[in-house]
Parts: sequence; C-alpha cells; structure tokens
Amino acid sequence: MARNSVTFDFNIITKALDRTKAEVQASGVVGVQDAVDDLLATSRDEAPLDEGTLRMTAFNEVSADGEEVVGTVTFSAVNQSESGERYNYALRLHEMGSFKNPTTAGTKPKYLERPLKANAKRYNRMIADAIRKGLR
Repeated sequence: MARNSVTFDFNIITKALDRTKAEVQASGVVGVQDAVDDLLATSRDEAPLDEGTLRMTAFNEVSADGEEVVGTVTFSAVNQSESGERYNYALRLHEMGSFKNPTTAGTKPKYLERPLKANAKRYNRMIADAIRKGLR
C-alpha cells in the first residue's frame, strides 16, 4: 500500500498572527495617542481661563490592556467653596449651561465633550491611519 501525506506546520501562521496582532495594538496606541493629544489641545483652548488652574491640571493618558486601547483626557481641578467645602471645579464648569461672564473669549462649558463629539470621525480616521501605517 502506498501512502502520501502532507504536513502543515500551523506555528508559522500562529506566530505571524501574533506578530500582526501586536503590531496592530502598537499602531493603535500611536493613533489613540495622536487623537488624545489633539483633544487635549483643543479642549484646553475651550476651557475657561481665569487663573489657569483648570488648564494646567489637564492631562492625557493612553493604556493598552489585552485587546483594548483606551485614551483618556482629564481635567482635575478642585476648588473650595466659601463654606470650606471642596468641590470638583473642572466638572462644575464643564456641566454649566452657559458662562455669564467668561473671562476669556471662546471659552465655554462642555469644553471637553464638544470637541470630542465634533472631531470623533477625524479621531477614528487618525487611529485607522496609524494602524494602516504600522502594518506596512
């Protein structure tokens, strides 16, 4: 009896897929970082400016965990009321309906949410472009 057999080593494909997955994630981190850098700059420009505390406390961060890449922009100013109670100044100003007397022209409530919504498609393109570039 004659026998012929074919052997295929899946390790080559598995290694290539693992490498590609790592490259996609690394490129995704680059794209998300680009997007949150832009969001931070844009939102800082729209954030109220009185003493500069709010803008100075803003920062961004990108983390990769498993199959997820998360970019965060944070404003973390805390202030003290006349009664001595501490409150989240950044959140209060962000959620105000409107500023009666903005100290700087062009500043407005929703200084973080507004630019995120307005630029969401562009940020998605930035991330996709970074991934495509990373896979070349």
